[in-house]
Amino acid sequence: MKTVFASLLLLSATAVSAAPIPDAVAAMLEAASGDAAQLKVVADIAKKTNPGSAAEIDAKVAGYTKAQAEAREAKLAAQGFTQGWTGSGEIGANVSSGNTENRGVAVGITLGKETRSWKHQLRGLVDYQEQNGVKSRERYFAGYEGNYNITPRLYALLPLAYEKDRFSGFNSRFAESIGLGYKLFDSPKLRLGLEAGPAFRQTKFTNGVQDNTFAARGAGNFWWGISSGLELTENATVFYDSFNTSVQSLTALTAKLNSKLSARASFQLNTESNPPLGRETSDTISRLTLVYGF
Repeated sequence: MKTVFASLLLLSATAVSAAPIPDAVAAMLEAASGDAAQLKVVADIAKKTNPGSAAEIDAKVAGYTKAQAEAREAKLAAQGFTQGWTGSGEIGANVSSGNTENRGVAVGITLGKETRSWKHQLRGLVDYQEQNGVKSRERYFAGYEGNYNITPRLYALLPLAYEKDRFSGFNSRFAESIGLGYKLFDSPKLRLGLEAGPAFRQTKFTNGVQDNTFAARGAGNFWWGISSGLELTENATVFYDSFNTSVQSLTALTAKLNSKLSARASFQLNTESNPPLGRETSDTISRLTLVYGF
């Protein structure tokens, strides 16, 4: 009899504590359901202000999360090759130091697409400068990276890159690589991935020397969502071979102005351990650009 009475008390206490979600709170959760980060913030506040409904709030959030994941999988499975591409274009001014100290224009574009197993990214960037009508910088970069998901955190990668920068000492440079990457952090607010693998580079220097060599490639990709409209990124790549070591680091702070337009301040560092005679080992480029997302 005591056991039955205790069970009834427990059920009664559970029924009292498991209060239904107020209509206004439910509406806020539904409104935030399309943004994982925003949904978490709203849910945390809702549970603090309505502790009796915490279990129901968690259940509703879990339902939204599962529905979003299922909808995303269905969408990725159905899309064709030309569908699902997103990107951004940017244009603005740059200031450089090192082998050149001038001001000029920067133009870039980024395209990306995700499938159920692959993530594709295409990037292009041009830095052009003149001083008193004389060309002082002309740098071109084009790259592709394909990532194949092995597990939610581990992925295989295929990066390809082309560069041309006569003012840094080379007429052209191609780099092909394979490797593995691992996501140390992968949350709505913080992402960090590290990559490593072998590479092959073909470089034509401005002094006529041509170097074809195998190298080791390492890279790090960092993203921090400081707030809903402000993010910090850092992308660094290192190529190491017996002839030359190249490092490229790009740090950017991007502030959203509206749903499509953002302002970006970035700083790029390029180093070559063994540049042609008369060239400096480091170049820096600072850019202020407007970014349009599409």
